[in-house]
This record gives sequence, structure tokens and C-alpha cells, in this order.
Amino acid sequence: MYRLEVVTPEGVVFSGEDIYQTVINTADGEIGILENHMLLLTNVLPGKLRIEREGGSVEEYAVTYGTIDITGDKVLVLVEEAYPIDEIDAEREKALLEEATEELQKEGLTEDQRKRYERQKFRAETLLNLAKVAK
Repeated sequence: MYRLEVVTPEGVVFSGEDIYQTVINTADGEIGILENHMLLLTNVLPGKLRIEREGGSVEEYAVTYGTIDITGDKVLVLVEEAYPIDEIDAEREKALLEEATEELQKEGLTEDQRKRYERQKFRAETLLNLAKVAK
């Protein structure tokens, strides 16, 4: 078992010490973290964070961009947003998706603007898909 913390700019979203496994979407693909996982620091992509506790209870969160730091008996997930999947605001995500799609069709975007809207679009699509599965 190991300690897991999920932190956003607003504060700690989850903190627990009896974690059996954590599954999260990263820039390197979906990874499962068990006790004594190798040291790792990588980027988190929008998706589902699945937390399995000793004894079999499971919690699932929607997370957005950030990083994950795995060091020995502690896993630290630092993300822009994290909340229970059933709290995804589908209307907000639809509006963000629509905005990003419209902006990406415009001429003359800078590379930074294009990247920002591509990230926004990916995030919104991912969270909308999670919301559909949760229903």
C-alpha cells in the first residue's frame, strides 16, 4: 500500500494512505501504479483517475492537465482540475468544445493559440465522454 494525494490549485481533492492501485492517463499512455512502482515524473492528460483502496473500494475522478510524481511509497498528482466523474458539467464542456472547434477553424492563429485550443478541445471531448459513460 502507498500514499496518494491529488492536488489542484484550489487545494487537496483526495488524500489517502491505503491505496492498492491508481490508474491514470499520462503522456506515456494509461498507467497503473502499484506499491513500489518505479520512480516516475510525467505529464497527466485529461481522463479518468481510478483509485483502488485496499479492501476493494474504488473512487473515480475526472482530471485535466498536470503532472504525476511517483516516489517510493508516495504518489502525488498535481492537476489543473479534479472532481468526481458524476460532477462533470456537460453543458460547460459542450460550450468549451464548441468554442475550441470554432477558433481552430479561423485563419491566422498563432502556434500558441492553436495549441491552446487543441488542448481545450481534447479536454472537453474527453470529459464529455467520461460524463456519458458515467450515466
